[in-house]
Amino acid sequence: MFHGLCHWVASLRGVRQSSSLSLTGFPRWLTLYSGGSPVSCFSAPWSSSGSNARISDSGDEDAEGDEVAEGDEVAEGDEDAEGDEDAEGDEVAEGDEVAEGDEDAEGDEVTEGDEVAEVEPPDFFMHLFPEDLIDDIVQNSNLYAFQNGKENLALTTREMKTFLGMNMAMSYIRYPRSRMYWSSEEGLRLDLIANAMAVNRFEQILRFIHFVDNSSQEPGNAERLFKIRPVLNQKTFLSAVNPEEMQSIDEQTIPFKGRLSLKQYIPKKPKPWGVKVWVRAGSSGYVYRFEVYQGVAGRGPVSALGMAPDVVIMHLCDDIQQKNHKVFFDNLFCTIPLIQALQQQGTYGTGTCRKNWLRGAQLKLKDEKQLQTEGRGACSVVTNAENITVTRWLDSSVIHMASSCAGQSPSDLAQRWSKKEKEMLNVPRPFAVKLYNQHMGGVDLMDQLVAMYPRRRKNKRWYMRVFFHFLDVTTVNAWHLYRMSGLENKNLLHFKASVARALINSQLGIEQVAPSQVKFIFF
Repeated sequence: MFHGLCHWVASLRGVRQSSSLSLTGFPRWLTLYSGGSPVSCFSAPWSSSGSNARISDSGDEDAEGDEVAEGDEVAEGDEDAEGDEDAEGDEVAEGDEVAEGDEDAEGDEVTEGDEVAEVEPPDFFMHLFPEDLIDDIVQNSNLYAFQNGKENLALTTREMKTFLGMNMAMSYIRYPRSRMYWSSEEGLRLDLIANAMAVNRFEQILRFIHFVDNSSQEPGNAERLFKIRPVLNQKTFLSAVNPEEMQSIDEQTIPFKGRLSLKQYIPKKPKPWGVKVWVRAGSSGYVYRFEVYQGVAGRGPVSALGMAPDVVIMHLCDDIQQKNHKVFFDNLFCTIPLIQALQQQGTYGTGTCRKNWLRGAQLKLKDEKQLQTEGRGACSVVTNAENITVTRWLDSSVIHMASSCAGQSPSDLAQRWSKKEKEMLNVPRPFAVKLYNQHMGGVDLMDQLVAMYPRRRKNKRWYMRVFFHFLDVTTVNAWHLYRMSGLENKNLLHFKASVARALINSQLGIEQVAPSQVKFIFF
């Protein structure tokens, strides 16, 4: 699924400390690529002769030219210098035998006396939600409390971890009222939460939690996401793992019905009112990048590609240029100039396209009446000189697909229900449609996983909704990393419970193994 799918091996010397495991970072995947050419306007004519564009091979492997030439092989004398070895005359005398326990460690290998521990679910979460971010939240919360007359909040990092763990536990053990977790009635009290922190202290932290110093906002600053910007600027999602070859970009909604200028109404969504977020995710559902929609005020300069393609697609894909990734998007973004611009930057685009955005390709395609005469599954394809293919396919309705990496063939058969014949039919399906259906659902998969155990309590402060949504997405992303690591298989519920319990235990002072060295090896 991922290039360089990682088996994470934690080799650590047994040091017992009271602090939790803190990961220093994951190795970055590096490949050399040439820079992309500038964007130009689309004007190439369409032709039906080269109708079948094929998906290109991924360029994730090092180019052949980067291999070591035969003549450049490492000479024997260039290996670890023989002169660095102990000279024969410096050999240890017979009487000076080295004791077994005093031998030099070869390559920092773990000896019998060293304890070996695996990386646990909380460690994956803490890598994506780093200690530095928690420290910043603690500092700004104490400052905000002081500015509002609460001089002795005295919030600590351990206490904040416990607060986060308690909120995680509340997402999968739901009570109608939050105070019921601390109830004195038998059968209602939840000791995991009630014993970790007093209810008044929990509500006090919830009252004063803050992510930025309000006094640092400059006069006239129109940044609508100022109060949550430090959380949104985290780059750990992108740096934790190698990006998948197949990715999609779609919208996501953070439910919120309060008073907010950022609030959007998106019909046909389970929660139509809320804050809109543009998300780039892999086919697995792992989120790499996201951008909260700020409306007209947050657009900035827009190129000739248009607002949606330029601000959303080109912005979210600027870190995967010249790597031959395939990106999928719907007809809100898909235009022929956008696909050409992505192609010039080494990224292949595929999406459903509106009929009036085909730039003359519709004149070369079979008209809809002709396709209906041929029957369900009929297809017409044209390709231009830039190898951008437009496919018109008749399913229950006419669909237009534009792609720089896929066309009609190799086609396959799709199962469709026929109302007229009351049975399932095999309908020919173009390859571009099949590829789109396989890899467009990454963002929807993340929505589905977040909605299983969401932390959604009523709160008038909109940025708290955004923060807890970010916390849920971080947990799901950490679960994806855990599954890819090859460790014990856990479902999302057990994984989230493990993380919540570990964060809560950090406040109770339960000892955990902290590493002296953590090594992550990618195979």
